[in-house]
Amino acid sequence: MSVKERRQNDLEQPLVSQQAMAQLFRGELSRSDTWRTRLDTTTNWALTTTAAVISFGFATPESSHVTFLVGIWMVVSFLLIEARRYRYYDLWNRRVRLLEDGWWAPMLRREPVDPDALRELAVEMSRPQIQLSLGSAIATRLNRAYGPILIVLMVTWFFKVYSHPRPPRDFDDFTERAHVAWIPGPVVMGILVLITLVAGYLFIASFFIRAPLGELRTRPRGRRAAMWETFYRPYAIQRRKRPRRAANPRTNPPRPQSPFEQ
Repeated sequence: MSVKERRQNDLEQPLVSQQAMAQLFRGELSRSDTWRTRLDTTTNWALTTTAAVISFGFATPESSHVTFLVGIWMVVSFLLIEARRYRYYDLWNRRVRLLEDGWWAPMLRREPVDPDALRELAVEMSRPQIQLSLGSAIATRLNRAYGPILIVLMVTWFFKVYSHPRPPRDFDDFTERAHVAWIPGPVVMGILVLITLVAGYLFIASFFIRAPLGELRTRPRGRRAAMWETFYRPYAIQRRKRPRRAANPRTNPPRPQSPFEQ
């Protein structure tokens, strides 16, 4: 073989085999599963902290309401940590979805592969970067897990301040009880109201922002019927209608050739 032919063979495009795509899919799926496990770990920390704070806070009437404030601070910290992890999880999960949508799904349908999905996958593999913003990640995790946890902590803090050791005489008395050391009660309540408003805004916004590529949702966000229909409908998505076949098989269009049959 001459030097010219050897250089020409070196510049030839390598063939993409089914075994190579299977190994790539297994690798990206393993990365996605690893980061998904890390998300579950952070959520378990938040749930354990919430249970411990409520148990310790209502153990005796002399227990301070500061315990609930510490629990809220820890849950918010876990939320920020999990949002950062969710952004990395979305990076690998996007690759899995692109492989499923661009390669495996067309292969199962006996259709040519999707070049746009594979081209997007190649761009992300050559220049990996985080696609999901921090606000979208926080909103998604609030919608999935941390919204109810924060609601429980806020309600239990209010109940603790209001009922222990006795109900307040007026609003000023309730505000005075909310103080923490040298921090006055109105400042503490203002911080909690600010956290509630920001969390409520992000929670509501999660129903209208564009869902991440790997998120499993019954219907696109923004359709109000999707929220309550999931409680009474066995399947919240519409089934795909199968195309009708013509009576004469000769009139059917030819089946596209699979890339593995070439």
